[in-house]
Amino acid sequence: MEKYNIEQLSDGTLSRFPVWRAFVRSGLYKACKQTGFRVSLIAMLMIAHSAWGQTGNVQITVLDDKGKPVSGARVEALGSSNIVSKSNNEGVAVLNTDSTGLIKVSYSNMENTFAIDSSDEVIRLDNSDKKIKMGYGFEKSPDQVTASVDVVYSDELETNSVLDPAESLFGQLSGLTVLQNGGEPWNRNPDMFIRGKGTLNNSSMLVLVDGFERDLSSLSLPEIESVSVLKDGAALAMYGQRGANGVILVTTKRGEYNSFNVDVSFEQGFNMPFRTPEFLDAYDYAMAVNEASALDGNPFVYSEYDLEDFRNGTQPSFFPDVDWWGETLRDYGTSTNFNSSFRGGGESIKYFVSLNYQNERGLFDNTELDDRYNSQMKYDRFNFRTNLDIDLTKTTKFMVNVGGSINGRKEPGARVSGVMNALYSVPSAAFPVETFNGVWGGTEYYDNNPVALVSSTGMRQPHSRELNADGRIIQDLSAWLEGLSAEVAVGYDNDVAYWENKTRDFLYESIAVSRNPETGAIADTTVARYGSETDLNFSDNFGGQRRHATLYGKVNYDTSWGENELTTSVMYHQDKRVNDGQYNTFLHQNAMASASYAYRNRYFIDGVLSYSGSSVLPEDERFGIFPALSAGWLVSREDFLKNSRLIDYLKLRASWGMSGNDIMAPNLYDQGFYSGGGYFFTDNNNNAGGIREGHLPVMGLTYENSVKTNVGFDIELLDHLSMTVDAFYEKRNDILVSTNGSVPSLIGVGRALENVGGVENKGIEASVMWEDQIGAFSYHVGGNFSFARNEIVEMNEEFKPYDYLKETGNPVGQQFGLETLGFFADQADIDNSPRQLFSEVRPGDVKYKDQNGDNVIDELDVVPMGYAGGYPEIYYASNIGFEFKGFGVEALFQGIANQTLYLNTKSVFWPLRGQNTISTFSADRWTPETAETATLPRLSLVENANNYRKNDIWLTSGDYLKLRKVEVYYNFSDRLMNKLNMKSAKLFVRGMNLLSIDMVDVVDPEETGVTYPTLSSYHVGINLGF
Repeated sequence: MEKYNIEQLSDGTLSRFPVWRAFVRSGLYKACKQTGFRVSLIAMLMIAHSAWGQTGNVQITVLDDKGKPVSGARVEALGSSNIVSKSNNEGVAVLNTDSTGLIKVSYSNMENTFAIDSSDEVIRLDNSDKKIKMGYGFEKSPDQVTASVDVVYSDELETNSVLDPAESLFGQLSGLTVLQNGGEPWNRNPDMFIRGKGTLNNSSMLVLVDGFERDLSSLSLPEIESVSVLKDGAALAMYGQRGANGVILVTTKRGEYNSFNVDVSFEQGFNMPFRTPEFLDAYDYAMAVNEASALDGNPFVYSEYDLEDFRNGTQPSFFPDVDWWGETLRDYGTSTNFNSSFRGGGESIKYFVSLNYQNERGLFDNTELDDRYNSQMKYDRFNFRTNLDIDLTKTTKFMVNVGGSINGRKEPGARVSGVMNALYSVPSAAFPVETFNGVWGGTEYYDNNPVALVSSTGMRQPHSRELNADGRIIQDLSAWLEGLSAEVAVGYDNDVAYWENKTRDFLYESIAVSRNPETGAIADTTVARYGSETDLNFSDNFGGQRRHATLYGKVNYDTSWGENELTTSVMYHQDKRVNDGQYNTFLHQNAMASASYAYRNRYFIDGVLSYSGSSVLPEDERFGIFPALSAGWLVSREDFLKNSRLIDYLKLRASWGMSGNDIMAPNLYDQGFYSGGGYFFTDNNNNAGGIREGHLPVMGLTYENSVKTNVGFDIELLDHLSMTVDAFYEKRNDILVSTNGSVPSLIGVGRALENVGGVENKGIEASVMWEDQIGAFSYHVGGNFSFARNEIVEMNEEFKPYDYLKETGNPVGQQFGLETLGFFADQADIDNSPRQLFSEVRPGDVKYKDQNGDNVIDELDVVPMGYAGGYPEIYYASNIGFEFKGFGVEALFQGIANQTLYLNTKSVFWPLRGQNTISTFSADRWTPETAETATLPRLSLVENANNYRKNDIWLTSGDYLKLRKVEVYYNFSDRLMNKLNMKSAKLFVRGMNLLSIDMVDVVDPEETGVTYPTLSSYHVGINLGF
């Protein structure tokens, strides 16, 4: 928000003041301007206006973030009763009060308090004035928030070109870690967690859309108004047993009174693999196989004649050299995004309607070889939403939201995973794409010709649809008691999935050659055929459905006296989720009471008490109590900082609170029994099935209990710099862990779990932003940083003879491995070293350190190495941008640190084993000639469990810095828009996931496994507003 001095106002802004308009109309303005007395007269007029204001009228002009008048804003003088006004079409509201003091300005979901010191004030509302969502319909003005909450709004989110809205959150919210997850368009839902990993079990967050539990990925980006992340105990206590892992609140857009706006956008994208491994060609592969075979102590696999034929490529049917990635994948795929939205309303109703269509076409090639189908991977999604707000009476408001999506996808009959598995395993020298007989190539071992898997296995078409509906009534009960209101909300969600499959098998053949032993000439060929050419097999499958019903109601009471404000609430919440299948009904109940007190709008205290229950727990343990307390001090409102030129805003915060985590398998408190065993009888061997015991019941089963403490501050300096810093500590108790450490295995049945685990988690996070404008040039530089380190305090660990073997005392997910001492030089080196028991050891194999001194290398010699895998301790981002006369550039960098990856992907990092292929990553391998400089073990055609296991060769840094987004855009001028009777027009070119600086190099450090490639994408688009 901004407040202007009159000297800073342009003529256009001054024209909103009645005195100024009268002055201009009088003709004196022109005369004074010509004679150079403009500034002096402005000062004289403002003095006159100020004197008028002292008679009891204060004029407030409310502008939006673009400097346009805000009509219908509620302006209230604090500390006095019933002094309220609404801004007119010019944004002007008049209060009959003193010209100094505090006023509260509220509009739509914005609210903030301002200090005024004259009878003419201009207030500018922006995102910093928007009310902060706390969930379940609770919201607060930014000044009064004492919890740790971070928010990102639509204007920042919509500068991303993504299918899944969760992908727009990379680096956007302090404390929220977002990690990429797969490249398929329907499987990009990233892994997300708040403030690191605080549990040994599931750390999934609770996601609420407009107060109802829903999947963020089911939305389209243009539907979303804001995304908030709740992080500390004060914000999470109201969620009881479901709050410990953090909460994400998604608010969808709503209409606006007395307006009509249409927004249309279109963009076209081109997607390319971000980074793919490079595999050896046929000749180099054959040389590597011979090398491996020799080092295994076996003869060469390929003769000199074979190698020469691979080298010169003259016999491609017998000695092929196939670039399988080039044959199977195209250079790029495409994506399209079209959106239209309608936003507006009248005096008593407002609406938001959104229609969004997105599609993506994949990277597969040769998808139309069969004219009966196209097996190209594709994804189509249509999202729709209608949000209505209806003022039924002056005291009754009805809100209804209906949204959903229709999704369709297609992939080859062999599935995307089958194709990618083949690409990561089939060598370039294995067989040709097709033989000279026009039949797909293959061998008895290699039945997975990648091109055939794409083009000749048919297709699979999963479909799904989702419908979400909710409604609420908000009733002002001030007629009974001033400040009293009530709200009731219900929601119902349903989604269903089904599959249409048209699949087939294909025929393939191998061609073996025999050579003349003297000349090497091919003397004979043998053709062997495998598989069969089948017709399309049609099948339909119902994929099940999910139903989710929610009910909640609450009563609020707001009151104030003098300089005191008090808000109290009570709420009841219940939801029931039913999935197809056994043990798939879940019920949650929650009752909550809260109170917020503010004194002089600078001292704040909040308290929450919830009573929460879950059906996954036994009846006598289902409910728990979760209190929280927080406080804030708005220091910048104190007299000693009131006139500070350095500090514009300063708030101190502290909180403590409890919450729980009930994510666990259902019915753990019951004894498990399963079918099995039995006996056969009679001459016909009739079977009498039996029942066997499963796991023992968990005695005293309960939820994980989290206690969180947080301190922080929010500060704004020099009118340009803003910063938020938080330090936090969490102790998580009653975590479900195995009883292996306390119950012997000789009991003969599956051992139960036990609520005895404990994890401590602590860290610090900060966000900072500098914004400035110099003439027509504006720019901003900002970023955020999060550090979270956890430690396992208790996990009922089995006895381990050495402390370094224990997971207790280490972070959750800590990597363990063997410490290497280089490679064995020769047999004498092997004979003089401790025995390594994993497999036969030869020169060039990995030599390990004997940690316990028993002269044997085994699992008792593994030690902690690096950091945890999958849970980086450090997550950071930086965004920069500038704009000059409509032309602008935005860029987002995001990175992680303190994460250790286990590089064990076949063929890429672990070559040849199991007749796989080999990548360029193995260039630095051991050979007798490179023994002094080698960083990787020798090649081998056998499994070689000695080399290929967790050790410090395959455990490497997972740190990276990525250029997530660059956007270049042009906003057309207001003058042109007025001529065209439009509100806005924007052209843009955008790149996503463009660059990575990391230690992995050969593949994306976020996705090192056998998977569809992660993508870089380039988009061109236009946004139009009417």
